Amino acid sequence: MTTIAQSDRLIIRSWIPEEDARSAFQIYSDPEVTRFIKTKTTSIEDAIKLLQRWVILSTQLNGGGFWAVVSKATPEILGTIILIPLRDEAEQWTQNYEIGWHLKKSAWGNGYATEAAKAILDYGFNTLKLPTIYSIARPENTTSIRVMQRLNMIPIGRTNKYYHMELEIFKLGKLT
Repeated sequence: MTTIAQSDRLIIRSWIPEEDARSAFQIYSDPEVTRFIKTKTTSIEDAIKLLQRWVILSTQLNGGGFWAVVSKATPEILGTIILIPLRDEAEQWTQNYEIGWHLKKSAWGNGYATEAAKAILDYGFNTLKLPTIYSIARPENTTSIRVMQRLNMIPIGRTNKYYHMELEIFKLGKLT
């Protein structure tokens, strides 16, 4: 297990597929959590495969990845945070990195997404030396859009360039 970043209340670390599968299943089998995302699981075995895929991908992303967001107060996994290249219409990685988050329902409304995102933005800008980090959400996903606004990300508008759907796109530069 590798710790990527920490904040006052959170540890952001690599996933441990066999140990973390139950938590991942709890997150990605909840239709309210997965309402705006493609990632879904239907069994613990599905969750193990998902996490194994994320661990492998994370080794290929030049420091980016898919990571568990863990409460420091308890060993509870609250969700996932990502810092990965956006994929274009042909599903090819681009040079533009996106930050995103998925939290289990019981973790909603506690500021965890904003806190985890701040830690990963710091990692992206200061460790990976990324000049700009983007974030995307479906227009109706107002909760994620509010997190982007709290992070002082700048709205760019709507795009159909990624994930084969219409998305709101925001950006933040290191000096922004």
